[in-house]
Amino acid sequence: MQKLNFFNTSNQSEDYLQKAIKADENNHIDEAIVNFEKGLNSITDKTPRRVRKMILPSTILLAENYTKKQEFQKALDTYRSAIQLAKTDMEKMNVYEAAGKLAYLTGNYEEAASHYLQSLHYAAKNTPRDKILVVHSQILHELGHVVLDNHPSLTEDQRKQAEEFRSYLIGQPNQYDLTQLPYYRDIGMDLLKEYNVWT
Repeated sequence: MQKLNFFNTSNQSEDYLQKAIKADENNHIDEAIVNFEKGLNSITDKTPRRVRKMILPSTILLAENYTKKQEFQKALDTYRSAIQLAKTDMEKMNVYEAAGKLAYLTGNYEEAASHYLQSLHYAAKNTPRDKILVVHSQILHELGHVVLDNHPSLTEDQRKQAEEFRSYLIGQPNQYDLTQLPYYRDIGMDLLKEYNVWT
């Protein structure tokens, strides 16, 4: 007769996700991607709740690893899935911002603007209106690039700044002109006011 081990709470999905997290921590991108994909694809309704709680953070980490590998479309698709999983305002703010970055990197400027505005909508729920410019300056700055970098009358300096911004977004060395931050942030703020996310 086989002896039952009541203390063995291991789950295959959880094992894959734990391996993926460890690989991510060690910057083993390919290993992380493979294990996140296996882990997330093996989760069912019968998967223990503690493992199902890992779905959103694992989905975000998978998207981040796709981004590191410069598989931007896969990263964007994964962030789109994460949007459906996010529950709290903070989760939604962060996931929409990340999706905005990837939409920008894939050239989907309209989608990028929409995601950034959604991010700011959730940010505005917990930030006084007069503090948005300061507290969420980074999101506004990125939104400003979405608006300007797709404009047909882009100057040569703005085009160079857009290239440096892309490098910044994917974590590569860049020569981004930090003195331009307020300019792009103000463009983002103008669009935010136009869409009035506070309502």
